[in-house]
Amino acid sequence: MASNPVSRIFDDPEKYDIDALLHGALYEKDPQKKDVYLALYNYVLGERQKKTISQKGFVR
Repeated sequence: MASNPVSRIFDDPEKYDIDALLHGALYEKDPQKKDVYLALYNYVLGERQKKTISQKGFVR
């Protein structure tokens, strides 16, 4: 899957600092960069939530 630089972003969401992504989404002045930070933040958060929800002892 990691054939180009963009697809490498999605290989391992655990390696990204979610606090840094949130900070970029909140305080970046460039609207396009802000959108990228927000999209990455939401992706990483969603992947971590999937991992938590899939644990055997998790109760909804």
